[in-house]
Amino acid sequence: MLLKRYDVKIEVMTPFNIASGEDSDGFVDKKTVLFKGQPYIPGSTIKGKIRSNFCKIASIEHIDGICDCPACNIFGGQGFKPSRIYVNDFTLEKCEAKERKNLLIRFGNAMDRYKKTAKEDALFVTEVARPALFTGQITVYFDENTLNYKEDLELAIRMIDSVGNGRSRGYGRVKVYLEEVTQ
Repeated sequence: MLLKRYDVKIEVMTPFNIASGEDSDGFVDKKTVLFKGQPYIPGSTIKGKIRSNFCKIASIEHIDGICDCPACNIFGGQGFKPSRIYVNDFTLEKCEAKERKNLLIRFGNAMDRYKKTAKEDALFVTEVARPALFTGQITVYFDENTLNYKEDLELAIRMIDSVGNGRSRGYGRVKVYLEEVTQ
């Protein structure tokens, strides 16, 4: 088994919102996930984007149920098929966290697509994080079957272009920098 570690930097170029799932506090409808008062990008969010991209570029035929495709071998599958990829949460780079307040409030209004007007009582408030640089690590355990897909997996990581909610409104555009750590 071959262990590969990657240092990953995600440069968020536009404000983003990854919803925390908390109830509305009466003002903000959609809060951003926070860790110790600072926004972060959950590893599960990035892992899902990587898996989706990997399936597209590797032309994988996935079968529901117990499957032996490369995606299930790397990302885990049903039954006892644990994941071979571990994605840490991506936190603000230290200088970014100390520098400034990292949250903004954005207002929006839902549209009636038939009347082409604003819907009644449809004002919503979203908490978004400012553009910033996030860092984290990805660890992959390759075996003889999955090692053939190393380049596809690295490409899938680099292909991530957005995170969070409101991507059609321009939120969450990102650029990913991947560096393999030598041991």
